[in-house]
Amino acid sequence: MKLISFQQKLSLPAAIAVTVGAVIGVGIFVIVGPIGAKTGGFMPLAFVLAALPAIFGTLASIALGGTIPADGGGYFYSKSLLGPKMGVLTSCLVMIGAMGAAGTVAIGIADYIRIYFPDLSRPGLAVLMVVGTAAVNYLGVMASSWFQIFMVVQLVTGMGGFIIAGLLLGRAPTLAAGLPAGPGGMAFGTILAVLCYTGFNIIGELGDEIENPRRNIPITIALGLGIVVFLYVGTGWVVSGNLSLAEMQTSPVALVAAALKFLPRWTMHYLNLAAFFAGITSINAVFLAVPRELVALTEDGLLPKWMLRFNPKRQTFTVALTLVTLAGALMVLTNYNPDFFGMFCVAGLMLANAILSVGAFRLFTLFPDKVKSAVFPIRKAWLYPCAAISAVLSFAVGGFAVFILVKEFLLKAILG
Repeated sequence: MKLISFQQKLSLPAAIAVTVGAVIGVGIFVIVGPIGAKTGGFMPLAFVLAALPAIFGTLASIALGGTIPADGGGYFYSKSLLGPKMGVLTSCLVMIGAMGAAGTVAIGIADYIRIYFPDLSRPGLAVLMVVGTAAVNYLGVMASSWFQIFMVVQLVTGMGGFIIAGLLLGRAPTLAAGLPAGPGGMAFGTILAVLCYTGFNIIGELGDEIENPRRNIPITIALGLGIVVFLYVGTGWVVSGNLSLAEMQTSPVALVAAALKFLPRWTMHYLNLAAFFAGITSINAVFLAVPRELVALTEDGLLPKWMLRFNPKRQTFTVALTLVTLAGALMVLTNYNPDFFGMFCVAGLMLANAILSVGAFRLFTLFPDKVKSAVFPIRKAWLYPCAAISAVLSFAVGGFAVFILVKEFLLKAILG
């Protein structure tokens, strides 16, 4: 039963900013180096292939958001389509994945800053990122959305300017040298690139808080992912064209190293700010998503009612937000490497997406009237193949991440 109603709604630009900011993290500024070292001039293709799980998952998410939008989408969609137990499981996976993303990004920002200021404390910086972003969310969802729009505009103009300048002034990648690490290297680079696309359906957590959600959620997901794919493929093109394999292997921030080949040094300040905002927007998306999952579980009586404490003026779930803030701060204080939290992010979000993709098969059976009245036409001819491919790819990627985590835990247990 819906216990909270929202008076203020997120505009379409705000929803797109949440989507783009959730997907693009500080990691893209660094990870293009390791990807390029494995794929060489084929790096743009690696980013295209890595986008496939997100593209097919996006089409399934468009169908869900265009028919039955609701806050706490992970729980609501899977419960409505597959039953209460699957709802709880999916909600837990979403929260695990989102908190993993927060840990990855907060420590990633700290590591990025310490490239330039090595004496600063890594866990201290990471906690500052978590608490600072939470403070904006305490001001309310509207303040958080304007904060997100401002940062995403700067991020997109920074990365977009880098790509356009690279296309005009830089060199194009060459395929003559072939794959530097063979087909296996191409596969490994593509898997690394998949990490950059997690969070593409985060807007499904805010369904009731978006203006005209049945129209705007599909537009948001499609445009948001389109922007992300352009920025990633363009970045791969420019970096692989302007850095040698050795430079991609050794540059701590490959995107900035590539920019220095054709842009004046002062522009690096704008790119570094874009990297910082990329991280903050991802953390901000976590603070928007996880409290909604907690509230959705509470509304169905699965968590204590005090979790529903709500500030109607600021439209903020104060208790849920506080719990997420404390969990995030304690998590980054462990000082684990971002890759460790990254595997939790991939495992949680990809497995949740796989379950939601399976649930999409039941839309026509359980919500025929909603499907018929959807703003955008939803047809079995495209939804079923897309949902099936999304489920298979997401299960494969999520299962691989779980395998890595289990392997790491077993090695630590055996080796002490």
